[in-house]
Amino acid sequence: MMPTLAPPSVLSAPQRRCQILLTLFQPGLTATTATFSELNGVDDDIASLDISETGREILRYHQLTLTTGYDGSYRVEGTVLNQRLCLFHWLRRGFRLCPSFITSHFTPALKSELKRRGIARNFYDDTNLQALVNLCSRRLQKRFETRDIHFLCLYLQYCLLQHHAGITPQFNPLQRRWAESCLEFQVAQEIGRHWQRRALQPVPPDEPLFMALLFSMLRVPDPLRDAHQRDRQLRKSIKRLVNHFRELGNVRFYDEQGLCDQLYTHLAQALNRSLFAIVLITPCRKSSPACIHAWCTPPARRWPDLKVNTASIFLMRKAVWSR
Repeated sequence: MMPTLAPPSVLSAPQRRCQILLTLFQPGLTATTATFSELNGVDDDIASLDISETGREILRYHQLTLTTGYDGSYRVEGTVLNQRLCLFHWLRRGFRLCPSFITSHFTPALKSELKRRGIARNFYDDTNLQALVNLCSRRLQKRFETRDIHFLCLYLQYCLLQHHAGITPQFNPLQRRWAESCLEFQVAQEIGRHWQRRALQPVPPDEPLFMALLFSMLRVPDPLRDAHQRDRQLRKSIKRLVNHFRELGNVRFYDEQGLCDQLYTHLAQALNRSLFAIVLITPCRKSSPACIHAWCTPPARRWPDLKVNTASIFLMRKAVWSR
């Protein structure tokens, strides 16, 4: 008699890993290998491989550890900041890879836990959350896409749940100064005041810092419109870097201003990732066996040094005229 083979999962490996990770962030759920096997429609062997790969990925990119309890359940361990940054990345990925899972599993579990904790419904009511996000959009003069609005409404509920439980990220002095100096910090303080007016306990001082980081990571740098002091400092630093590269290499650039604009867009996002140890693998980084770095010192000592990676050098080389 021929053995009965289980049908292959309709989900791709990235979809399965995304659902595993989001399940681990679901409040009030104990997840084992059997949980993930049933969730993703695979046998235990494939589920175990998916779990191991997920563990390796969050260790490499988010400095988090996937541990196993005495009952075989899994949990993510690491700093609150790294966990929130991890969820930021995977929840945004989830809206692209497995939106139905977010709708049918993650969102209901989050709202159920908020209700169980006795948190006032007006905190996590979808209409109120969208109004809060729209307020932030106006303050930042940034129009959020529909997917980003849905993401923010859900992510803010997760942060609210942690805030209510007394769980808040910690920042080192440099990270703190960086977050306080960014444009988004004023908006973050508004969110803090909004929560403070209705919450039973005061908002931890580091919570607005994280909100500032959250909105800054969603911002797409615009070299033509960004006018904050820190943005101007970055453009000056890039200009000095380009001048140094031109003089050192005795080359001319086809479009020097266009090059500066590209570098600004690239580095404005890279600074956040560097300061908060957010690892991002790019095709340019993968293809280069040895990373070429150029350094420039920003105008103020309080800013971290700007490390220009291979992608930045590639942009320069692309813009160079032959001698």
